Amino acid sequence: MMELTVENLSFQYNRSPELNLEEINLQVSKGEVIGVLGVTGAGKTTFMRALNGLIPQFFEGKISGKVLVQDLDTQVYRIQSLVRRVGFVFDDPETQIFGVNVKEDVAFGPCNFGLPKEEVMARIKKSLNLVGLEGYEERATENLSGGEKQRLAIAGVLAMGSEILVLDEPTAALDPLGKEAVFQIVELLKKQGMTVLLVEHETEDMAARVERVIILDHGRIVHQGETRDVFQEVPLFSKYHLRPPEVAEFGWCLYEERLISKDEVPVTEEEGVALIKRLLPMASPSTDNAVKVDKSEGKGKILQSGNAAQQEVIIEVKDLSFSYIKKQPVLKGINLQIHQGDFLALVGQNGAGKTTFCKILTKLLAADKGKVTFKGEEINKFSHVQLAKHLGYVFQNPDHQIFSSSIKEELEFGLINQGLDEAERNERIKKVLNIVKLDKPLTTHPLNLGRGERQRLAVASILVLELEALIIDEPTTGQDWQGTLNIMDLIKDLNRQGHTILIITHDMRLVAEYCNRVVVLNKGAILADETPRQLFTKPDLLKEARLRPPQISRMAHQLAEQGVPRDIIDVEELLAAVKSLKNRRGV
Repeated sequence: MMELTVENLSFQYNRSPELNLEEINLQVSKGEVIGVLGVTGAGKTTFMRALNGLIPQFFEGKISGKVLVQDLDTQVYRIQSLVRRVGFVFDDPETQIFGVNVKEDVAFGPCNFGLPKEEVMARIKKSLNLVGLEGYEERATENLSGGEKQRLAIAGVLAMGSEILVLDEPTAALDPLGKEAVFQIVELLKKQGMTVLLVEHETEDMAARVERVIILDHGRIVHQGETRDVFQEVPLFSKYHLRPPEVAEFGWCLYEERLISKDEVPVTEEEGVALIKRLLPMASPSTDNAVKVDKSEGKGKILQSGNAAQQEVIIEVKDLSFSYIKKQPVLKGINLQIHQGDFLALVGQNGAGKTTFCKILTKLLAADKGKVTFKGEEINKFSHVQLAKHLGYVFQNPDHQIFSSSIKEELEFGLINQGLDEAERNERIKKVLNIVKLDKPLTTHPLNLGRGERQRLAVASILVLELEALIIDEPTTGQDWQGTLNIMDLIKDLNRQGHTILIITHDMRLVAEYCNRVVVLNKGAILADETPRQLFTKPDLLKEARLRPPQISRMAHQLAEQGVPRDIIDVEELLAAVKSLKNRRGV
């Protein structure tokens, strides 16, 4: 008996102008771990909703075909019955959290099953341990970080004991090691025989852990196969606007250079390191570190002209401290200067104080101690309206920012306050919507957009203002790779035009490719302030801050004995190093 059987499934939401799913066929065996890829709007979430009866029982529309969960028809059996068999973790954890504190929230599902108290408590303990939230039982859910909320949502589903687990972008809000922890949970569940369907954009982690991959596009399964077969077809990722693992991208370049066969293209970090060790002999004393690679700070880096000390200080923070609760400091003695033209990444684990720090910079919170100045003036002397004319802030959660009843009203609000005429407003709106690829009627209500689309709208509402300085909290959360590149390229262009940029991100690949400076927050204090290249050569510091450098940087660090420079940060640099070393050594 198959765990899941999908037969000729088609579906169209009531207000959708076209099919959202079309002729989907899939069979899933017990214990399989399947990765689901596709751009935003490809139909991934819609497909997942059909697996536990949310479609069509909650999300109504026209449906044909069938979905069988262990032979139970999802159009016949109630969601309340199906939830014991299929657990669903949504991409937005706040839609799934009900309890006042962590323990109450995890207990919600098991208690509704009428389980004995002892069984409920045992499930709470087990699921919290699995997701790394042990000791959080009495913590108020409203005080959790975005990443902690996502882990709590996973724990709540695990506590219900479902045999099939559907994860819809579960790592979107997590720091790098938090993402790794979730994938380790997936591995553990796989060993326990659980069936898992995983929707993700994190292809590097997916490549090492799933057995089969499905690619969705415009509501159809356009490609599926064993993980290795799919990930070795790097052009397939370009065709469907997906992000390949850096190691596969590197391997494909070697294949195109005819240095390896197609079957040798690596799909995991371990395979990539082994391949390079096979291609290159150990470095001799005469050739060690002899290779020189063009290190122009990555394709997107914007280098400051001259010494940073010579640039105008646009934001300065002195002796800043802040606590939500007395004697529990979130920020401790922060000192920082942000210069005109910086493209700065603020990084650190969930709960390190990044969002709190940025809210203080924009007067959304008031510091307990210390001061913040903007272009030499204390921000306390600015009204919120005055400061907003110079300094923009994009929230991590778009629903905390969006307040208008249409896309046009949302984007127009700030432009009207700037005094721009209708023609200029319309031109800017058209430009920014094209760049963030939000192709919806301007009359669309924001709540009718998906989370990824709402995130793009929130980013667009600030980018359209073209302010002197922008603070953007996780601008690419919930975005597919093409959407990520569109947003980051737009931000890069603004930076080139002289705008100062501060982004909060967990994506170290974006840090390497776009930012000229990175500040690491750890336990409320600044742990490092340097270039990405400098930072990514310090594994002990990164481990302390719960960060992982890009996959290529991790590989380079393991290949020092082959003569590969430790400070390589992207695919082009590693390819150049390997080719140069091969030529020098005649191999």
